[in-house]
Amino acid sequence: MSNYPDVPVLGAVMNSRTEKVRELAAKGIGLNERAPENQATPMIAASDTDQWPVVEILIDHGADVWAHDEFGITSAQRTITSRILRGSDEDKARLRVIEKLKARGYPFPPPDADTVLALDKAGKWPPVDARR
Repeated sequence: MSNYPDVPVLGAVMNSRTEKVRELAAKGIGLNERAPENQATPMIAASDTDQWPVVEILIDHGADVWAHDEFGITSAQRTITSRILRGSDEDKARLRVIEKLKARGYPFPPPDADTVLALDKAGKWPPVDARR
């Protein structure tokens, strides 16, 4: 975790330390911290690496489901492009993540990165009727 000393949850995600993520999330620490190199949140980093149980933990503890990195990448987009083995426990977590996102009003299929950036620039991201 020494690569991310100022962002402890992101460091735990990047080192696949699920229990550390759970511990920090339960305390409300670092749920929406940002990676200095691309502005990814822990939830985006976890979804980038198919750590769907970790994404679920972060959502359950209040991470911002509408967050995007500097390129417009969101966790919701990664639910669609995930290469996790379908039917596995990780895939079941991915499917639960999709349902949790939909419950918050997230559109599915999710908008692509360019659309997210354009909506954000126009002040329309997240959508007005979205639930945080």
